[in-house]
Amino acid sequence: MAREIQWDNVRVERDEHGASIMDAQWTALGPKTWSVLRDGIRYRVECVQGPHSDGSMVMRINGVRRLVKVLDARAKLLEKMGMSMDSATTNADVHAPMPGKVLQVLVRPGDEVEEGMPLLVLEAMKMENMIKALSQGKVSEVPVDEGQAVEKGALLVAFED
Repeated sequence: MAREIQWDNVRVERDEHGASIMDAQWTALGPKTWSVLRDGIRYRVECVQGPHSDGSMVMRINGVRRLVKVLDARAKLLEKMGMSMDSATTNADVHAPMPGKVLQVLVRPGDEVEEGMPLLVLEAMKMENMIKALSQGKVSEVPVDEGQAVEKGALLVAFED
């Protein structure tokens, strides 16, 4: 399976055997070290830690330690659809990860929810997506109704601070 590694504005891809894909040329320098040539720029890439469960790795790129994103085919598809984890907010409020139609609202203002608890069902691209709580908290507002169309980034459920 091909994986894409991202840092800053650089994206390089390789398959499970380490073969080069797209316009990046990978050359193994050691067990966890590569020379990557992309767009005429050479990078020395060393794996320090990971991959972690969130799809990140700690790598040293040209001697600078940094956290990078590693995307498999599924994560790349979700990112292309606008559903990547980068689009998540930093507080507990839940926003639409993509445009769609609200099929079911499962919570009301005043409800106490736990992390991972279902909040509503959003239909997008003919698929039903269960939208879940990012953390525990008390619902303060649900500004959407069943049957309502929402845009990407629209507030679905707000929580008390």
